[in-house]
Amino acid sequence: MKQYLILFLLNMLVAALPVLSQTKTIRGTVKDSHSEEPIPFASVSFKNTTIGKLTDSSGSFTFYFNKWPSDTLEITCVGYQPFRFVLTNSNDSILTTILMERGTFNEGAQLKVKVNKGLLVWRKIVQNKPRNDRYRFDNFSYELYNKLELDLKNINFEKFGKFKPFKPISDLINENIDTAEGLKYLPTYLTEALSDYYYQKSPKKRREIIKAANTNGVKNESALKMLGGMDQVVNVYNNFIPVLINNL
Repeated sequence: MKQYLILFLLNMLVAALPVLSQTKTIRGTVKDSHSEEPIPFASVSFKNTTIGKLTDSSGSFTFYFNKWPSDTLEITCVGYQPFRFVLTNSNDSILTTILMERGTFNEGAQLKVKVNKGLLVWRKIVQNKPRNDRYRFDNFSYELYNKLELDLKNINFEKFGKFKPFKPISDLINENIDTAEGLKYLPTYLTEALSDYYYQKSPKKRREIIKAANTNGVKNESALKMLGGMDQVVNVYNNFIPVLINNL
């Protein structure tokens, strides 16, 4: 019985020898090449594979394989140049120390810049100002729609209605207060006009034929002319834009 037990153990030992001989091990420590201090949490991975790990707090790492996943071990860490360690199939057990050089990465770095799209569009507009400016033509015409609204803001309408002269119209004021933009304001004047606008460069002439108009608020002909469409024509390609300028 003892002979059979000895033979059985010898067979198990012989069968385990090839397995042990095929196990490949690599142990190493990643250090700074100048100070020789360990570098913790450096990335250690096999090239062109997803197999890898980080070094521990003492800069050490260990791998066990039946065969090497690839022939190159890559070590990277922020602030250090990448290091490549070449493996050979003839070595089944490797003990090494990796010395990392400080400096920039040899492979370069990718820098992504967030572009302000609004600023990019504005630069394109400025670049094409001479071509898009309608005043470069000797004459032109177009249909013009103009809308102008004047409002009262930053007023305490509750206190405003307590004044005796305004008490009779306080209800009317409260009914017309607009809060669509989150801030209370009282529309006081609104004019809309639809017209045909004509322009000639030399000699300089302008003409506006009003086809339809609607005014709420001030009923004043001179005020309507000053706030009309012809004097509100804005050329967005000018460096300076005059507002409410009228030669009377």
